[in-house]
Amino acid sequence: MLTSTFSHSSFIHLLFNMMAMLGFGTSATLYLAKQQQEDPSNLRESTTKWHFLSFFISAGLFSSLVSHVASARFKYPQLIARLANPTKSTASTASTVEGAAAVRSTSTLTGREALASIKPSLGASGAIYAAVTLTAMAFPEVHISLIFPPTPPIPIQYGVFGLMGMDVLGVIRGWRLFDHHAHLGGAMFGLWYYAYGPRVWESFREMTLGGLPPSLRKA
Repeated sequence: MLTSTFSHSSFIHLLFNMMAMLGFGTSATLYLAKQQQEDPSNLRESTTKWHFLSFFISAGLFSSLVSHVASARFKYPQLIARLANPTKSTASTASTVEGAAAVRSTSTLTGREALASIKPSLGASGAIYAAVTLTAMAFPEVHISLIFPPTPPIPIQYGVFGLMGMDVLGVIRGWRLFDHHAHLGGAMFGLWYYAYGPRVWESFREMTLGGLPPSLRKA
């Protein structure tokens, strides 16, 4: 699940994801820095790059987990059913050598079609969706223009809800061009991180560092 976040099916896939990450990753980093500075009791950070890296990896892992659970819970049972049923129905009529060959041909074709219906999940789209959702919640006044589908400038929250709606429709309709489950998992993680993430991050830092290091404490 970790390595798939950094793997991409093609250079174009990588290029589009990095273009999105350049814009929304910067905005998400600004929000994380702002939240860290608002509370004077927080342990100050010299840079937010480690916070954003943790956010990015966690979002990628969570979205990959959602995709994996969806495949194991829904897609694989459907695959097994598609592999089993046509063979049984055709085998009952196969009483000759030609009939047996037809059964094997039908089974092989059905198996290939079924396997093709479950594509491997690759790319950072889930983590990028988390950054997009976090940006939409943190800066609702921002306007964006989508490349796919092409749109004029629209409020970012409208764009995000529209993309999530397309992913929900993709899950319902069984579209296979994108990993819609991973997209929705990333969006859910972004919403959760907006509400609780900065406080969880600060709690882990305090547990790890134990407050200010001795060199920064006043005598």
